[in-house]
Amino acid sequence: MLLSVSGPPTHSPLTNSTQSPVTPRSSSTYVHWGMNTCPNVTATTMVYSGQAAGGHHLHTGSGEYICLPNDPEYDKYNQNNDENRSLMYGAEYETHAPITNPPALSDLHDHDVPCSVCLARGKTTLMIPGRTSCYSGWTKEYQGYLMGEYHSYQGKGYVCMDKNAEALNGTDADLNGALLYFVEGRCGNLQCPQYLEGAELACVVCSITI
Repeated sequence: MLLSVSGPPTHSPLTNSTQSPVTPRSSSTYVHWGMNTCPNVTATTMVYSGQAAGGHHLHTGSGEYICLPNDPEYDKYNQNNDENRSLMYGAEYETHAPITNPPALSDLHDHDVPCSVCLARGKTTLMIPGRTSCYSGWTKEYQGYLMGEYHSYQGKGYVCMDKNAEALNGTDADLNGALLYFVEGRCGNLQCPQYLEGAELACVVCSITI
């Protein structure tokens, strides 16, 4: 048997019949690789700043690039260096100076990589590889160079490194944990001449109001 349940009348949150319902706007986050600040773009604010990190370049376990905050907190832990764990290492630039194109990041070789997590209020964001500008209707958050792990090391995906990337202060020791190299195109299955053999690929992070 179906029972009919009645209760108090449901009221609309609108104060009068002439108002339109307010549709909540979604927001999105992205990582600003190579910088400890967020781009100076309308409605974009910083959630936190930190250090790029990931799995060791010679390890085959888990370890994509992530942005670790500068103010970590721990729950229960021990410091026994137990190898029966997934391991996290700081990330270094591998820009191998001298390099003529692009020259801007050459002096960052072996330095550790800063990062920041940014909130784009009321916007969705997209990283476009192989572009320096956004498509029509989109706003540029920042542009840079596509970077990833060395081609014969364990892969971690690709990130868009700001073309004006900076280094963490005093961190140029060659420790070789997680590494970040420029990404070059190779003709063949990759369509050329649109893409250039051996040229470092650019990237751009774009946003659009939703």
